Amino acid sequence: MKDIFEGLAPAAPFRFFREISAIPRPSSHEGAIADYIENFARTRGLWCTRDAANNILIKKPASADRVGAPTVLLQAHTDMVAEKNEGTGHDFLVDGLRLRLEGDILSATGTTLGADDGFGVAYMLAVLDDVTLSHPPLECLFTTEEEIGMGGAERFDYSLLSAKYMLNLDSAEENTVIVGCCGGVRSKATLPVSMTPLAGEGLCLALGGLCGGHSGEDIHRGRGNALTLLGRVLRALREHRTFRLVSIRGGDKTNAIPRECTAIIWAEEVGALAAAIPAIFEKEREALLAPEDSGVTLSVTPTAVTQVMSEEDTARVLDFLALESGVLAMRSEPPVMPAVSRNLANVRTEGAAVTFGLSSRAMGTEARDAAAAEIAALATSLGGDCVHYNPYCGWEDAADSKAVRAWQRAYTETTGGTVTPTLIHAGLETGVITAAVQGLSAIAIGCNIHDLHTPRERMEVSSFARVYRTVLKFLEII
Repeated sequence: MKDIFEGLAPAAPFRFFREISAIPRPSSHEGAIADYIENFARTRGLWCTRDAANNILIKKPASADRVGAPTVLLQAHTDMVAEKNEGTGHDFLVDGLRLRLEGDILSATGTTLGADDGFGVAYMLAVLDDVTLSHPPLECLFTTEEEIGMGGAERFDYSLLSAKYMLNLDSAEENTVIVGCCGGVRSKATLPVSMTPLAGEGLCLALGGLCGGHSGEDIHRGRGNALTLLGRVLRALREHRTFRLVSIRGGDKTNAIPRECTAIIWAEEVGALAAAIPAIFEKEREALLAPEDSGVTLSVTPTAVTQVMSEEDTARVLDFLALESGVLAMRSEPPVMPAVSRNLANVRTEGAAVTFGLSSRAMGTEARDAAAAEIAALATSLGGDCVHYNPYCGWEDAADSKAVRAWQRAYTETTGGTVTPTLIHAGLETGVITAAVQGLSAIAIGCNIHDLHTPRERMEVSSFARVYRTVLKFLEII
């Protein structure tokens, strides 16, 4: 089979990206990629350690011209968000990604690309593999479970590090250098429901076609949330026709804006119920803001039902779906960006309960926890409960630090362009790591990647090449 990267330079990072893309690596299943990286280090005689969380640290001595320079930590996460289009026969636990290159754009057929954070892993492997580079002593940390709460970074033994500077390779914009990120926490709310046996015909409402996106980096773009949208349709429908929920299911990862949601409902007059839905959906559809959501659809089909929720439980579930999701507050000073956000990410009907998965983000811990507390308060008021888990802290460094200046110089010398220090409304492992390693000065950088955490994820290969060359220049001068 022809190598789709044939002729692209520099060849090494493209080769490693192709190789890791063939290895299944969804969150919590990083064993195979850890095996690959560990074997990579052993065969090259590099110092390497692997912990029980499948985090891997590799150390590479300084080149002869940089002996005595301060150690630099390179860091990326090995897991990826496993999202696919409905009907795509891809098993993330078994199948490698099917890469597709069209012009300058790299994507994967029907699934997320894993450039988040495969580009960073590929860069680090290429740097470790190249014996011709000029660089200070390097510590390369490959972490796990970043996409589900930074579990790997939380469990790593940071006494193994001696670095003074850190280059986090997990951004998605070439023209910025990140000096701060928000913290976050995940929540699971549970509402108990009672199911009554009932044999009859109901309706299946399947909403799809929304763009979705990263629940941090895309939360301000006005993209529709499938759970919120279907919830609005159902609440509007109840104003005209009485019905009961049978089940509701939608969304998946807590760090992805949900693109699809399906609900089954029952009423005594199914025909009248079905007739009322199109007009209601059209009205709610017109309220969508993002042009990327123009393809949203709602199908309504008859289906057999064997049990239903009570009217009271139906109302409680719909009340929870009314919880505000998206940007909750904006920063009052530059840069203009969300200060607090919440993502209503998934819903499941599981036996005698309906569960909801959510994430809350904020620069400050107090605001983060306040957003999460609102979830718990609503769940409690509706007769349910809520647990919070995987909290992580934000991070902010100086916008004119030595690392920032070195990256700006490296980028200008490599490309002729400029980069601007900024903050992002997304979580990075820099918050966990800088909190654990006293005196560590960090920045985060990346190449241009679009629509992260969705099957539309794509990466610009020209940007991938430029930023890799900038990393090499940065290591020469830092």
